[in-house]
Amino acid sequence: MIQILFILIGGFFGAALRYIFQALFNKLLPSKSIPFSILLINLIGCFCLGLIFPRKEEWDPTLHLMVSMGFLGAFTTFSTFSMEALELMRKHRYIECLIYITVSILGCIMAFLVGYSSMY
Repeated sequence: MIQILFILIGGFFGAALRYIFQALFNKLLPSKSIPFSILLINLIGCFCLGLIFPRKEEWDPTLHLMVSMGFLGAFTTFSTFSMEALELMRKHRYIECLIYITVSILGCIMAFLVGYSSMY
């Protein structure tokens, strides 16, 4: 039960920080073509998960759940990514949609790998 509480706490702060970052990135990088704010948030979150994942056994299991599943799970957002991609397709912006999906998926995998490999 304590694990769920810690996941909720992490999720609260992750979602709040995502809201703050999204507002900040939207002001710094306004774009009508590719939703850069969600893309950057997902890249940052994947990088951070890549940093902590290799040291999972060194962490207290409850703290690891709070950070990985709670904080980073709420900070990054695949549901918003999906909504943004479908919105681009609905607007017939197929090239931007393809770029967004490709960079999101490959970029997040690469960000995770960079974070993961930096631990060794």
